[in-house]
Amino acid sequence: MSYSKVNFTNYKVYLSILNLRGMKMKTILECERKQLKKYENINLPNGYKKIGLAIVIIGFVSLIILGYIEGEPEIIRDLIRKSILVGLLFISISRDKEVDELTVSLKNKSYVIAFIFTVIYAIVQPYITYGIASLIGKENKESFVELGDFQVLFFMLIVQIMYYKLLKRYR
Repeated sequence: MSYSKVNFTNYKVYLSILNLRGMKMKTILECERKQLKKYENINLPNGYKKIGLAIVIIGFVSLIILGYIEGEPEIIRDLIRKSILVGLLFISISRDKEVDELTVSLKNKSYVIAFIFTVIYAIVQPYITYGIASLIGKENKESFVELGDFQVLFFMLIVQIMYYKLLKRYR
């Protein structure tokens, strides 16, 4: 009999510990949910589209000019590429003038499509480059080139922006 009483009191202690853990888990989950809600609707004001477009245009012009200059440092080219990505990101996450549930849904769909297309592009493109290089006759180990971060992110942002514009046009 005393053995069962010990188990029963241990069980009560165990339940109270579980209850405390449950309460802690609920507060932790609520805290995490609040943190995620902050990042749910990351939107810049509409004016950032123009700023992003200006950054992208200045970046492309700078890359073209740097193409004619010999001996330019690679770090400058990388900084310009990163600024182009920031400009495209500004365009991508800027709000429209009129925001409703449909435009939010279209923007989410465009992000999904951009992600899927970019994954397919990242898988297929190196093989296409290798195939073209072997057709031309430049078959060597360097013709099979993996994609860089700039190329993948640039492709994803461009696809998202263009697909979103297309979805908005035909809604």
